[in-house]
Amino acid sequence: MNTWRFAFLAGLAVTLGGLALDLALGGRGFPAPAWPDSGILLLLFFCFQGLVWYGLRNTALFAGLSGGRLAVVSLAVVGLWSLSLGSFPQVVRGEEAPVFQRVMQAPPFVVALGLLLSNLGWGILKRLESGLGRTSLFLFNHIGVYVLGVAALFGSGDIVRLDIWVKEGHLAWTGTDGEHSHELPFAIHLEHFRRDFYPAQITVISEDGKILLPRGHDLLTVESGKEASFFGYTVNIREATMEAPWSAPGDPIPAAYLEVIAADGTRAEGWVSCGSSLMPPVFLPLGDIAFAMPEPRSRSYESQFVLVLPDDAIEPTTYQLRVNEPVKVAGWWLYQKGYRLDGGPSARYSQIEAVRDPWLPVVYTGMGMMAIGGLLAFGRAGMLLRQWQRILNGGFL
Repeated sequence: MNTWRFAFLAGLAVTLGGLALDLALGGRGFPAPAWPDSGILLLLFFCFQGLVWYGLRNTALFAGLSGGRLAVVSLAVVGLWSLSLGSFPQVVRGEEAPVFQRVMQAPPFVVALGLLLSNLGWGILKRLESGLGRTSLFLFNHIGVYVLGVAALFGSGDIVRLDIWVKEGHLAWTGTDGEHSHELPFAIHLEHFRRDFYPAQITVISEDGKILLPRGHDLLTVESGKEASFFGYTVNIREATMEAPWSAPGDPIPAAYLEVIAADGTRAEGWVSCGSSLMPPVFLPLGDIAFAMPEPRSRSYESQFVLVLPDDAIEPTTYQLRVNEPVKVAGWWLYQKGYRLDGGPSARYSQIEAVRDPWLPVVYTGMGMMAIGGLLAFGRAGMLLRQWQRILNGGFL
């Protein structure tokens, strides 16, 4: 029964059955099981695979279920559904949406992934039953893929992502998942939030505020004493500062004193600035245009915070949290996600994302086994090349 017809029929049955099940669930997909439900489902899945292998391992049906053709078809079905992950925006789990916008919880994808994992598991059991022999490469690669698939199928509900908004100088011990607030096993005291900016720049705008620079034309970087021909005008930057007198306390903004000369000799001079919470932006008009300073782009931002654990025996620890430099504390990964200054300089808020994934060691195990399988593949390829070299040398001799 290990035929392409059987494999295609199985893939079609899984797809149609998954779509029918999706309709029965009202277009919301499977709920994500969390521990201990995820552990119970995983145990039931292992028992199902073991019972099928024990009862059918000597039948033609099992040959088809564990065969390579079904592996190819089920992998193709999973791959086709996975294309939607990168092609369409995915909604939050539990929301009603078209099936291609909630792939990870959609029954057609989940059932197809279950079929692929079952096929892998039965293939591994069949290979182990026949003896190890020269199957180490097969086992490491296939078991690695199997472990990664199990973590994806049964561990997604145990991943926790919380947004923590903490005000500078204040303490936060709760995070939100978008709907509900959750208490964390630690508290964060934000001592200082710092931003680093790219150099200030100058642009040209029309009377109605539209930017006039053509596509691909760079803005003029602000440097004290710089003279440049910009947009047909001669611009002299007489003075530049990163902390204008009208800056809000604790929230400095840049400003530049410009002298601008047009081609017809008309000129204007004065300050330009992006403005602050205390003062609107400052422009330098000349004719029917004006020179303006866009708000500087953040180069980086970081939070300096003290982590407080409930255990009095553990001293509070100070951390520097930067973008793309996460910190691991108490089983959680903390990421610098964003910030908010809409409350003014006295209300700096840092957005920290806290992520806990208890299945991460399982993922690392699967990746490690696949890496070992890759090394074995390189070793075997080298051995085959040496054998061919000896054969060729012998033939020429």
